[in-house]
Amino acid sequence: MINHPVNMNKTLLRLLTVLAVGFPFVTCAENDLNMNIQANILETTCQLTVQNGGAIHLPTVSVNYFDDRGSPPAPILPTDQLGGYPFSVTLSECTDVIENVHFSFAPQSGNFAPGSKQVFISETDGAADGADNVGLVIFSQEYNTNVLETDGSSDVNFPINAATPVAEKTDYHFYTRYQNTGAVSAGRVTSKVLVSVSYE
Repeated sequence: MINHPVNMNKTLLRLLTVLAVGFPFVTCAENDLNMNIQANILETTCQLTVQNGGAIHLPTVSVNYFDDRGSPPAPILPTDQLGGYPFSVTLSECTDVIENVHFSFAPQSGNFAPGSKQVFISETDGAADGADNVGLVIFSQEYNTNVLETDGSSDVNFPINAATPVAEKTDYHFYTRYQNTGAVSAGRVTSKVLVSVSYE
């Protein structure tokens, strides 16, 4: 989904242009004339694509991957910057001048992992060979922060100005990794994430 603020002056101008082109000038003396007018108004938006068609495959890891780390040993938190597996989102064919790009991430099911709204739940449950107590976290590579706030909201803002390199105006980089929310069992992990982009 791509949201785009509507410029009312531009939209009105396009509507008037459609009407003027679509209907030739008609004169009428004393008869009434009924007309049905239909028009489409299009607001040009950027095209949004996710690397590999949106399919991101994480490698197989052992249950030991989730052991406490550090000294003294401490559990891994959803906000810990441990790196992960990169992916990118690309904006192309933008016709308007853009000053800010906002990315928002949300679980497709609307459900977060138990105990944390910063972890995307695995939608493969234990009855279907799913791993127990494992989800995914997504980080912005630019800011090295979890894309989800503690309340589950999401707004990763990328300001754009004249000095911003072209690649940074089109390609936005993120990474993902496993995150445990309790004692882990072996199995599959599958998360479906919605990515929304708005710009102004």
